[in-house]
Amino acid sequence: MSHISRDRSRLQTRVRRLKGQVEALDKAIAESTDCLAVLTQAAAVRGAAQSLMLALLDDHLHEHLVAEDDAGTRQAEAEALAGMLRSYFK
Repeated sequence: MSHISRDRSRLQTRVRRLKGQVEALDKAIAESTDCLAVLTQAAAVRGAAQSLMLALLDDHLHEHLVAEDDAGTRQAEAEALAGMLRSYFK
């Protein structure tokens, strides 16, 4: 069983929280809310997305790198993860 499946409930809770924050941001923009309030909501969305990313990354690191016994597989996983991180930080 993959770590995503094992942690599905916890991850979906984070995604639902993020979805609610995006909807609140959309509503704030639609209602011409004060710009500082919109910026605050946008920062909350960013924080929630980063928290989700960190949870996924932490799980992935432990499941596919730290716990991997085969050095070749561990190296391939590290290279794949480094590639994903390069695209994430572009």
